[in-house]
Amino acid sequence: MTTALTDSYVHAATRWLPGQTRRDVEAELRERIADTVAARGDSAAAEREVLEEMGDPLLVAVEYTGREPRLIGPRFFMPWLRLLVLVLVIVLPIVGTVHIITGVTSDDAIATTLIGAVGIMISAAIQIAFWVTAVFAVLEWSGAGEGDVTERWTVDKLPAAAATRSGRPYGETIASLVFLAAMAFLLIGQQTSSPVRIDGESIAVIDPMLWGSWIPIVLGLIALEILFTLWVHVKGWTWTAAGVNTALGVAFAAVTVPVLKSGDFLNPELIERLGWNASTLDQVTQGILVGVLVVTAWDVIDGILKARRASR
Repeated sequence: MTTALTDSYVHAATRWLPGQTRRDVEAELRERIADTVAARGDSAAAEREVLEEMGDPLLVAVEYTGREPRLIGPRFFMPWLRLLVLVLVIVLPIVGTVHIITGVTSDDAIATTLIGAVGIMISAAIQIAFWVTAVFAVLEWSGAGEGDVTERWTVDKLPAAAATRSGRPYGETIASLVFLAAMAFLLIGQQTSSPVRIDGESIAVIDPMLWGSWIPIVLGLIALEILFTLWVHVKGWTWTAAGVNTALGVAFAAVTVPVLKSGDFLNPELIERLGWNASTLDQVTQGILVGVLVVTAWDVIDGILKARRASR
């Protein structure tokens, strides 16, 4: 009997193992689970019972490989990893967005602002990783909760088991919603009250003429992306969701690429104030175009991979 629950358990147990070791452990573990479940009646209840008796999947991986984590032992490794990933996914986009908004409102160069955002996100990630790790290391070294962690483990703690209830992890959903809201805010804000100032004067980055065409369409696509994000959070990734995600990505590229190629994307007044010649403008536009295509392709491929994993 192979179900999503078993798949989730095997994935959690083997996801951090290297290539061939991962494949070997996965095959042995699946066989062990299947044989034990079959001996107990081959039912969903039997499967759940077997998995909970086996306990934390990381401990099972340690059992098969003999590689016990040293800094954060097996009792706390998975809680540490889940909390660390959740905090990073939620905090880093917020930190980066706040820095970008602050930078563009203080007359900083766009390149400097973006580089600074990357730097501060890396710094925040290091700080978060250090303090979260320090707390769990102290718990491990002090022996807190000795003997209790494994007993409390249930299949509901599996990442995919939680996803079955909500469709998509909360951290990923929150990060997506924050990013989309920031995009909409910046798109509208730079037109109505642009944070980019030259000689004390606020100047829109995107050509104001695009208010009659491109900007409303993109805002509509952002609204659809928000609805799509909430839908995936509830239903999870499916091939239908991957198809919708691809359609949204292609739609964004389809309305953005022609505008970039036409050279009518950036505000002519901003270009004049910055003193850009035709060559500089072309380089900037080409850079934005490549960025749009790369991000769109990555998003489409990521959706397909997630649907493929979920279908397994």
